Amino acid sequence: MFLFDHWYIAGLRRDVTDKPRRVLILGRPVLVYRAPDGAVVALEDRCPHRDVPLSMGSVQGDGSIQCLYHGMRFDRAGACVFIPEETRVLTGAQVRSYPVVEKCEWVWIFMGDPARADAALIPDYPWFSKPGFKSRTGHLHVKCNYKLIVDNLLNMAHLPFVHPRTIGSEGVVKDAKMSVERRGLGVRLARRMYDIEPPPTYKQAGGFEGNVNRWQTIDFMAPSCFEFDTGVIDAMHDIPDPSNPVELPGDAKVLSRHTMHGVAPETEESSNYYVGFSYDPALMSEATADFVFDSVYKTFLEDVEILEAQQMNMALLPNAPRIHIKSDAAGMQAMRIIEELEKAQAASA
Repeated sequence: MFLFDHWYIAGLRRDVTDKPRRVLILGRPVLVYRAPDGAVVALEDRCPHRDVPLSMGSVQGDGSIQCLYHGMRFDRAGACVFIPEETRVLTGAQVRSYPVVEKCEWVWIFMGDPARADAALIPDYPWFSKPGFKSRTGHLHVKCNYKLIVDNLLNMAHLPFVHPRTIGSEGVVKDAKMSVERRGLGVRLARRMYDIEPPPTYKQAGGFEGNVNRWQTIDFMAPSCFEFDTGVIDAMHDIPDPSNPVELPGDAKVLSRHTMHGVAPETEESSNYYVGFSYDPALMSEATADFVFDSVYKTFLEDVEILEAQQMNMALLPNAPRIHIKSDAAGMQAMRIIEELEKAQAASA
């Protein structure tokens, strides 16, 4: 079951142009494009005449989309405004339009009841709109159900085993102090690791030679968005507290990053996975930012391999029993929230 009355990422802002793009969201084909005046348009990607995808057509000067097959045109609201062979528009010549909002680096779409499309409910990523900060963004297509990605992002115990060449190290599991807190329709996972060996990515990017203190604060926002606050600091210094910032000594080495993750379910067995990395250029050079983001992206590719293999096994053995361990706590909380939302949606249908 998909959750429709929520905002999902339809694409990166830079990728939405006057060339029509087809995306699958919640099992539905959607056409996304930018009109000549710069506004983003999202329509059902299907001409009601013969079901040809409108994304195969072209954007017109007035912002309408023309079907490639027989030349019918549809305006931004999805209404047919022109049929070459007819003197009037036929009844039923209409496709659905979807509310869209551009926020930070992404285009957000609301797939449910338009009357409930409150833009204030779009996840807020303050680090990506903070003055002076810069960002890197990327996208991955993953052949798995979106819930597997949610579970993956809330269980950091896999880092030493899946990512030993980038962000994983033994202390991430062995020495982690973990807390899980439900916050409304979200979950906060806080992990603190003290006096551990820094992972390869942090060693190279931050020049750490000795042990470090490491933090991971992960906020899950149902149904499928995340904000990460992660980093390392020399082991002789306390982990920074964002609610009570202090001036660090000049010789303190610290490397932190703020990352967003947005998962848009595509089908029951595929998802679009968006990631963004925000940083302060006063504290991180362009070269270091490039290196960190490239390392993070390679890390996600390692996750993709695991997730797709997991999905294949689950499809073959859908009723196989599972066990749960301590590090599953945050992911299980998230699944409970999603299940509550699914039940509420079914009850209101």
